[in-house]
Amino acid sequence: MSTSGDLPKLAGISGLLGISALGELVLLRVGTRTLVHIPGLGRFEAPISILAELGRFAYYLAVVCLVTTLTLLAYHGLRTRTPRLVVIGFALLGFLAAAGAGRLGLISAPIVGWSSVVVLVMVCAASWGGRRTIPIVFFVVGWVAAGWTVVGQGAGGGLSGRQVDGLMLAAEVSLILSAITVPLLLKGPPSRLAILAGLGATMVSAGAFVSGSSTLSILVLWNLGVPGWLPGLAYSLAFGSLVATLWSAFSSGQRSTAIGLVLLAAGGIGTISTYQTGLVLTGVLLLGGTVLTTDPDLTRPIPFIRTGESHRDLTRQSRVPSTSKAPTPVG
Repeated sequence: MSTSGDLPKLAGISGLLGISALGELVLLRVGTRTLVHIPGLGRFEAPISILAELGRFAYYLAVVCLVTTLTLLAYHGLRTRTPRLVVIGFALLGFLAAAGAGRLGLISAPIVGWSSVVVLVMVCAASWGGRRTIPIVFFVVGWVAAGWTVVGQGAGGGLSGRQVDGLMLAAEVSLILSAITVPLLLKGPPSRLAILAGLGATMVSAGAFVSGSSTLSILVLWNLGVPGWLPGLAYSLAFGSLVATLWSAFSSGQRSTAIGLVLLAAGGIGTISTYQTGLVLTGVLLLGGTVLTTDPDLTRPIPFIRTGESHRDLTRQSRVPSTSKAPTPVG
């Protein structure tokens, strides 16, 4: 059964989700949490309040887009009847049901948390695509380790202080490894401009960590979900690698990769929040490529998605016989 009609809708709504989630992250979480630590900003209370309201609007828009995106992903997976996509479809429906039931108070928060952990592991396993998905696995391992510390300390969790510290350290190491290996998601090596941008981001962030700013440590904890026990240089290298990959993804038209990375950054790890978990789930699926094709080859370009592929690539992937008219370039 053809699903080509669903994919353009998915591409559009996931793009809007990425923009709104990034706006919420920058304006609401990072912006407001940073500004409160800067002395003498009392006279700018009105502009700060406007930024906060814009951030809240971005959050509400992101929630609507997220629910719509997850519903489309679940429908697409079930409709294809491909085994691993069907697994993803049922997993996403289970997550949406658990999130809704938790919001209505029908089930407890720990049940929602454990359900989120199980669903993310299932989706990650079904999205495995070989070497290129190694960064996704690192991220999910970190997310599960950090999430385990949250749900495992509640009633019946039984985690001790030493176990919690071990899990958080594992989460932090996995997060760094995910960011450092993230160029594997690209279809080719980063461009020179992307590498320069990554080096610049590494130097700037290294300088910020060397300065010993307490605000930076707080932001790492609140937004990434890890305590920042590793040396600042590790985070600087990870940030530079992420910037270089994002630059390459945007400049080369690898839209799903760019959006997926933004969603993982906005989702973070260690927070059993259904909103942020939903962002991570969507990011994993976009980066894994599973939702874009029913073909087992996850690296195969999809001609009818606007990813900026070249005319030569589209012609090579097209199934139109050589005697027929060549396809119209997309993007």
